[in-house]
Amino acid sequence: MAAAAVLAGGASRRMGRDKATMTVGGVELASLVLAVAARVADPVVLVAPEGHPARRLAARLVADPGLGPLAALAAALDALEAELVLVLAADHPGLRVELLADLVTRAEGAEAVACRRGLRLEPLVAVYRRAPALAAARARLAGPAGGRSLHGLLADLRTLVVEEPAWRRVDPDGRSFVDLDDPDDLAAWAAGPR
Repeated sequence: MAAAAVLAGGASRRMGRDKATMTVGGVELASLVLAVAARVADPVVLVAPEGHPARRLAARLVADPGLGPLAALAAALDALEAELVLVLAADHPGLRVELLADLVTRAEGAEAVACRRGLRLEPLVAVYRRAPALAAARARLAGPAGGRSLHGLLADLRTLVVEEPAWRRVDPDGRSFVDLDDPDDLAAWAAGPR
């Protein structure tokens, strides 16, 4: 079984308040993501900086060094022992268990599995093979600051890309990829599917 890491360390500047502890549908957002992840992965860890308010929501924690998502991902990969790690952002209220399970089952022989939505890959609803991903993340972190993107990490790995027709079979409306970055995103989510 895969492990899972839920990244909750962002500053939430555009939202104006912490997203991970924001209540959506009566549940704190990170709690929702942790619960969905636990249906397909064990253990599930929350990756957040020391003192972050979301730390109270999880039984297992990994300290986010506060150097961006690549460093947070590397910290999670370093702390976990599972061969496969499902990596999720804490601000995705519509994650579908079926999609996450599908990504894990597709990981055979790949160093990462990520969905393509439009022109971009989704690095925070993805599966990473721990050893090669950790090595590649460490190499990127040791290099220039401009090379610390998660998209760059996916480019460094043998990434199995799940194209839109394939992932839509298990997530027809694509709500697993909706992230709540600002008040407009939150209002659109609350208004429901269009």
